[in-house]
Amino acid sequence: MEVRNKIWEEFKQAKANVVCIRRYTSLQRQLNCIYNVFIAATAAVGTVVSGFHVQASVYALGAIAIVSLAKAIFPEIIQQEKELCELDDIMDYYNSFMNKMEVFFYQLDKDQKTDDEVMQELFVLKEDECKKQSQMNRLIRWIPKRMQKKVDAEVQTYIEEVHFNIYNQNEQQS
Repeated sequence: MEVRNKIWEEFKQAKANVVCIRRYTSLQRQLNCIYNVFIAATAAVGTVVSGFHVQASVYALGAIAIVSLAKAIFPEIIQQEKELCELDDIMDYYNSFMNKMEVFFYQLDKDQKTDDEVMQELFVLKEDECKKQSQMNRLIRWIPKRMQKKVDAEVQTYIEEVHFNIYNQNEQQS
């Protein structure tokens, strides 16, 4: 039972990482989009208005300068797409990791592998996972408490509605 508990905990953590990365990258991409739209719209308005009102053009240019300067000084506000793509790769890794945890459950249920064999394979997977966790911690710059609560709730719902139901149904049928 110890091996199953370890697999279960690893599965839950991987699911939490997937949900967290998905929500975080979505929010960051929305911020990037808003930033780009703001710069483009302000530049367009400043250009169009410059023929009628020079002072409005100066204000538009000033707004663009301030926002661009803020982005340069505080790069964590607007995260580069390259870093978000790295997070996407980490999310893919954790999705694969979850699939491997499910395979372990299956192999144990069908007596295809012993607890020791599964634990050895799990230790090998954990070596790679530690590196991914470190990358993820470096790339995710902040998680608001509200987002963390949503991540926790989504993971709990997933676990309760999907895996507990499936696993309990399989045990009842046996």
